[in-house]
Amino acid sequence: MRAFGRSASVKLNSRQLWARSREFREVADAALAKFNATRHLRPKCGAKRRTDGQPCQNLPLANGRCRLHGGRVPGGDGWHKPRWPENGPGADAALARKLEHLEWRRAKRAARLAAMTPEERARHEAWHRARKPGSAAERAAERERRRQDKAAANLLGGDRPRERRSPELLALDAEIVELRLALAIETGEGIFR
Repeated sequence: MRAFGRSASVKLNSRQLWARSREFREVADAALAKFNATRHLRPKCGAKRRTDGQPCQNLPLANGRCRLHGGRVPGGDGWHKPRWPENGPGADAALARKLEHLEWRRAKRAARLAAMTPEERARHEAWHRARKPGSAAERAAERERRRQDKAAANLLGGDRPRERRSPELLALDAEIVELRLALAIETGEGIFR
């Protein structure tokens, strides 16, 4: 059998022939009809759609959101880290595409950073310092360390309000300093003796 739009020398294997057959189409149509009959009973993504603000009706992935609303973003220890392709027949090509895409994103990010004003760059870096990728345990430990550092700084006087002293106490302190100076002069104590 000759494939449509291909040269006569290309032969189709049995899987390709089956995928183009009438029986395959009937099996596929029956499977889709069965799936669509129960689709309305399945859970939905529920994220707010940008187009009309209504809940998304796509089927969710494992984390409860569809592929368009964060379902493909890894959570936990894989948060904001590249996902590498599974080992399989097309893994080498998929890995090459993934690496090329990551390099393209890196160059695009570098160009965007170069075009930022110093204020925008400072805000950008502060945002990224607060949201570092890594394991959930590492991020929790870092948050706890920052919380403890802030508490220690407050305790050691970083943000503690200074005590206001009364004018009488200030006058007494000044008089004490003068009397000590007079005593040092009378007894002959100083830096030259």
